[in-house]
Amino acid sequence: MTQISRLSLQNFRNCRQVDLDLGAQLNLIVGDNAAGKTSLIEAVWLLATGRSFRTQKVQHLIEHEQAQCTVFAKLISGGDHPVEHRLGLTKQLHNTQLRLNGESVSSQSEIAQRLPVQLLTPESHKLLEEGPKARRRFMDWGCFYQFPEFHPLWRHYKRGLAQRNHALKQKLPQSQVQLWDDMLVSQALQIDHYRQDYLQQLTPYLNTFCDALMPELKQSVACQYRAGWPKNTDNLLTLFRQNFSKDRQVGHTQYGAHRADIRFKLDQQEAIHGLSRGQQKLFVCALLLAQACLHEKISREPVIMLIDDLPAELDEKHRLKLLELLDMLNIQHLITTTSKDLIPILKPDQARIWQVTSGQIHKQD
Repeated sequence: MTQISRLSLQNFRNCRQVDLDLGAQLNLIVGDNAAGKTSLIEAVWLLATGRSFRTQKVQHLIEHEQAQCTVFAKLISGGDHPVEHRLGLTKQLHNTQLRLNGESVSSQSEIAQRLPVQLLTPESHKLLEEGPKARRRFMDWGCFYQFPEFHPLWRHYKRGLAQRNHALKQKLPQSQVQLWDDMLVSQALQIDHYRQDYLQQLTPYLNTFCDALMPELKQSVACQYRAGWPKNTDNLLTLFRQNFSKDRQVGHTQYGAHRADIRFKLDQQEAIHGLSRGQQKLFVCALLLAQACLHEKISREPVIMLIDDLPAELDEKHRLKLLELLDMLNIQHLITTTSKDLIPILKPDQARIWQVTSGQIHKQD
């Protein structure tokens, strides 16, 4: 199974020096607000994705008066034939260094490929109610791991899109702007194919976990995919050409894979309107579990689940249910809480509990 066996931080937020030997399943991180417990899962997320879920400012990640911060993890994967990987990230104000097994690497995707991580926070329900960017990320997370061709395709598409948008903003001649159209259309259609395929595979798992977490729901769940252009479009290249004048007026490309979205439906009603706030949180849990289950089926490796402040997310009954599902899926999970008493410990002999105080951390017996 994929699991972090060791996590080390140096000068990360208020954690000057942290070195943890993590367990294969539940790792419970206990501490008061602002003690530094969220920094531990933030560091794992940063290592896996290259970004923080709390800030866009690098200086907030580096301890005061220090020049850099470092996150290091030993990762075990491979099932019956385990393989160890050493992953490292060092952030300075204007530079990021990545290392894999002692060698420098240039691409965050090389780290991400070995460290599949999912995140549940008190803000996760916004996946349903905010703009499409977060939902595209959710969808593309699955495509990244399932289809090796997807990531380079999406990366090249975004580069071409940036060039086309730059040409639009500079008011360059139409012929120069449209140099990018054939390539963007071809890549958008391929991206569209991968996304539709992924959501089709995901939907049965989503229904399974919705049933487990919200048995009171009688409606089936559907993932309604929106490609990023009108549904009745016969020829995307023609649509690009027809909308050139408006694209130039607004200064960006209005249609394409970068405008894709998902709408989650309960029969014909959008989930955001048919679910209570508490059910929305459960629905997001179901989405993450569905992704985790599909990922394990395809890759034969589980994800690692990071959960910040679980008691703020779910009531006691559903906390227990979620932990039972994580245990059933054999997923390593790191959970933060302000009180150990709020988290059911299903297997005390296998759980590891950590107490955080002002950036200092020690393991409880």
